[in-house]
Amino acid sequence: MLNIAKLSVSAAGRTLLHEVSFSVAASEMLCVIGESGAGKSTLLKGLMGLMPCRYERFEHRSSAEESAFATTSGLGLPACRYVMQDPLAALNPKRSLGQSICESLYTQKLPAPEQRNRALSALEAVELPVEFYDRLPKEVSLGQAQRACLARALVAEPELIIFDEPLSALDALVQKKIALKMDQLRREIGITYIVVTHDLGFAAAYADRILLLRNGRMETFQDKGDFFANPASAYASDLVGAAQTLGALNRMEAAE
Repeated sequence: MLNIAKLSVSAAGRTLLHEVSFSVAASEMLCVIGESGAGKSTLLKGLMGLMPCRYERFEHRSSAEESAFATTSGLGLPACRYVMQDPLAALNPKRSLGQSICESLYTQKLPAPEQRNRALSALEAVELPVEFYDRLPKEVSLGQAQRACLARALVAEPELIIFDEPLSALDALVQKKIALKMDQLRREIGITYIVVTHDLGFAAAYADRILLLRNGRMETFQDKGDFFANPASAYASDLVGAAQTLGALNRMEAAE
């Protein structure tokens, strides 16, 4: 679905992300990992068209776009939605969950009754009852708010959803439930995910491919099985070893 070669992102004359290459197929999950400051958020901003970037090749299934080392204002992937780390920051506190979900349908100019029906279907997909349509963000738990954010992404029927640490604001039990629901919907609907996460347990349980960033550069890009069984760099091996020692790789097993 998405194939990018030598993507670089710059700001104020300084290159923040250096020639990162990766691909992700339709219905796959790519997990982007790395310590703070590695370039994960910069990568997302470039993908979403929020920062200028350069690339040697960019191929996307829907747009069939390809370029030879072009400069752009960002890729701005079509048919893409974004789910933030903090669900309460992502939702307007003065608008109901249903109204926030319907915001994703604004450009489609659908009649109000159809928008409501689509929003209710999205709530059902993330296992929130119909009455949540009229609830304000302050009236629901963090886990329920994150489910509403997932519903807002789903309602527009995107081909790709980009997640920025979608579980980090939640407690462990809720993390497992949301992770399982994310994976279930991806498989049932056929959506492609790009997920930024610090959680190697989540990546081990659900990723298809893993992109490891370090100091603004690509450290490794491997299929999940290869990454955990045969890391392609010493740094990746240290990360996997530390996660194994701490038991982090088993943390999501109960959700499967």
